[in-house]
Amino acid sequence: MRPLLLALALLLSAPGSSALAAEESTWSTTFPAESLATWLDAAPARYLLVPAGAESPALTQAEQALAAALRASGKASLVMDAQALGPVVRADDATIVQRGAGFPVDRVLVLRLFPDASGEATQAVVTVYDTAGQPRGAFSAARGTALASRTPAVPERDEPKLAEQKVPEAPKPAPARPAPTKPALPSDSSMDPVEQYEKQYIGFDDFLEVNTRTNAVVSQHTVPYEGKFKKPLEGDAFYQKVGRADLVEAYHGKMTLKTVLGIVGAGAMVGGITVGVLGANANQDKEDCFAGNSYEDTSACFDRGFDRAKRRMAAFGTGLGISMAGIGVLVAAVFINPHPVTPHEARELADGYNKKLQSDLGLSEDGKPVTPARPPTSIQARVSPVIRSDGGGLLLSGTF
Repeated sequence: MRPLLLALALLLSAPGSSALAAEESTWSTTFPAESLATWLDAAPARYLLVPAGAESPALTQAEQALAAALRASGKASLVMDAQALGPVVRADDATIVQRGAGFPVDRVLVLRLFPDASGEATQAVVTVYDTAGQPRGAFSAARGTALASRTPAVPERDEPKLAEQKVPEAPKPAPARPAPTKPALPSDSSMDPVEQYEKQYIGFDDFLEVNTRTNAVVSQHTVPYEGKFKKPLEGDAFYQKVGRADLVEAYHGKMTLKTVLGIVGAGAMVGGITVGVLGANANQDKEDCFAGNSYEDTSACFDRGFDRAKRRMAAFGTGLGISMAGIGVLVAAVFINPHPVTPHEARELADGYNKKLQSDLGLSEDGKPVTPARPPTSIQARVSPVIRSDGGGLLLSGTF
């Protein structure tokens, strides 16, 4: 009987195993290394491969196949996985690239799977970004169908006017998702770099609280903002703006600690008050110690009353102690600063961001466009002998 059951279990599990193996093999042939190399930069670069969207066996197999092809393409000096980024199920491309910018990579590859007509996720779309958030290309492939090599554009030819042949343009990448907010060159020649800088730079507002009676400064705090319209960078928005994923995580950790301590402190305060009130009102039954009792009975009656009073006071004291401890924890939670950097360190981060933004927009440190230096003028001269029937001489010609 036991061999029969074992054979039946193996028979039922065989189709699922074979289907899974077939799916893995089809993804493994989807990204040939030599074809993938044509879609990457000419020079070897460091890549961060991020499988985005809901986790599934198909997405994992596609990621593994693409990573293996990247390593075999000869165009990747490093291929990192996305474990250090944390959950990216609901993150868009802009958020993913912004998180990946803090790692030692040159390019971020975002892999997404989309369903076909039957509803099965067999269509892979890969978008390539640089760490500044600009799309550098995109390609797509179907599971089991080998990715085709990219064909460069063919330059237009005009035989009678060879001198006016057009230079072939680089192939345009497929439409990509919005890039994260990072310092970048203007996407349109009509955009004013100065105006773009004024909308993206980081500034600070300082606020002072002064005692009106003594004119003494009570407190001081700094609030960062973005651009000339002073959009507030509250919470972790400042650290996301300057591209510091580590500081974003540190801010969230401190906020979690602040919230937990606040809940624990409030619970202890309410619980202590409840214990104290209930303890003070317990054992309220009284005896009439003078109702015909003897001296010994009267003395014992008073002793019992004192014991009940002591227990009530002990319960009230315990509740009061718990409540005071809860108030202390609650006050500590209120005074925890969730920001992982000091105000002057935040200004240093903003200064580095602003300088990079000016450099990317082609502006000098005073916010004015940098005029490219004109190349030195070259003069070429040539002397040729001229011989004619009536004489001869020298012909001087040149270009300026």
